[in-house]
Amino acid sequence: MLSPRRLFSSGDASRASGLTRFELLVLVGILMILAGVGFGPITEHLEKAKINRAVESARTINTLLSQYATDNNGVYPVGESTSAAGKSEGIARNLLENNYTPDATIFAVGTTVPYSGKASDFSDIAAANISWDFTGGATASTGITTAASDLLPTVYGTGENVTYPTSAGIGLDLTLSGNGPFGKKGIVVAYKGNNAAFIQGTASGTTVECPGFISTAFKDAGPYTQIRP
Repeated sequence: MLSPRRLFSSGDASRASGLTRFELLVLVGILMILAGVGFGPITEHLEKAKINRAVESARTINTLLSQYATDNNGVYPVGESTSAAGKSEGIARNLLENNYTPDATIFAVGTTVPYSGKASDFSDIAAANISWDFTGGATASTGITTAASDLLPTVYGTGENVTYPTSAGIGLDLTLSGNGPFGKKGIVVAYKGNNAAFIQGTASGTTVECPGFISTAFKDAGPYTQIRP
C-alpha cells in the first residue's frame, strides 16, 4: 500500500534546487552587498543630475532677468504689477506674464513642487513653486540695474540668509542653514555676469559655509536686498 505523499518543506525545496539553506543565505547576503555597492554611485549620479539641472535653470533665469532689464530701462524685475510684488513669485510672474518664458517649471528645483496651475496669466503660481531668491536694490520694491557689478548674485537657492557686504572687497562666505533645496550640500547661484555655479558647502568649525559666495573682488558697496518667496 502506498504511503500518503508528504508535504515538501523549505529544506526540501532548497535541496531540490541544488542549494542548501546555508548556501541560500550566503547567496542572499552576497546579492545585498552587491546592491549596496551599486546604490552609492547611482545615488551620487542622480544628485549630480539634479544639481546640473538647477545650475542650468539658474543660468536661464539670469538670462531672462537681463533681457527684462534691457527692455525696461536697465532695471531688473521686482514683481511690480503682480499680486506678489517684492516676492520671488512676483518676479517669476513678471517673466512669465511678459512672455520672457512660457515654462514655469524652471522656477522649481530639488524638492520644490513644480508649478502645475492652469491660469493663463500664471496668477496661481505660489511661493511653494519657487526655489529661488533674487537680489533687489535698496528695498524689495526697487530692482538692481545693469550698472551693478557682474559679480553680484542675481538669483540663488532660497532658504539662506544673505547679508550683502556694505564695504568693498570683503566678500561673503555664505553660512548654510540647511533650508535650501540642497540642504547643507551647497547652493546654486547665478551672477549678473551670467556665470552660474553650484558652490559646495565646506565645514568651517561648527558651521558649513559656501566660500566665495560673493567674491572679495566685488567692489560695489551699494545697498542690496534679498527678495524671497
